[in-house]
Amino acid sequence: MSDSSSPSATDETTAPATAASEASVDSPVKLDPISRKGTPAHRTKSRREGAGRRQGMPVQAISLSVPASLAAQWKNYSQEVPRSLVDVMLDAVAATRPRLPVLLRAHQAALREKTRPVSDGTFMRNVPKPKRLEDPYVTMPLRLLATNVDVLDAMVHEMAAESRSQLVVVALTAWLADRRAEEQVYEEQLELEVPEDPFDRP
Repeated sequence: MSDSSSPSATDETTAPATAASEASVDSPVKLDPISRKGTPAHRTKSRREGAGRRQGMPVQAISLSVPASLAAQWKNYSQEVPRSLVDVMLDAVAATRPRLPVLLRAHQAALREKTRPVSDGTFMRNVPKPKRLEDPYVTMPLRLLATNVDVLDAMVHEMAAESRSQLVVVALTAWLADRRAEEQVYEEQLELEVPEDPFDRP
């Protein structure tokens, strides 16, 4: 899993109010790259990220490597809520933060079980076994406030995660599992509350 990021930039530059108003009339609105996807979640700007952009705070583009199955769950949940992919990711990391050290250790232990000893000619080294083709890793490009990227990097260091990607994968996996469990409980409660139809009686 690898992380990459591009140099910091700002989405908006400071200009006189009159010039800004003229520009808004004469030129089309510049869409955020994620909003071009066409889904309600992508068209809905994150309140936290959007507010920072409007204030001219630096925005940083990053990419995360996540299992394809998790990426699909992430996108589906983002569309159902609807909330942006960035918002869902931030919610997951914030909500699972107290549990992340334990979750990360369990995840890393499971990864070690998927390694095998291989000789490099001099030493024996543990290398990852070939990844399962049915769940390859995919790249998720995101744009976050630079300050939030700094927070993620600090958490990676604090919790001994191997990368941003690993931190996010562990957080999203646990958080989305919690959401599915809550939905299942809610559906079961609805089934119990369905009134009995008198015409169904024998």
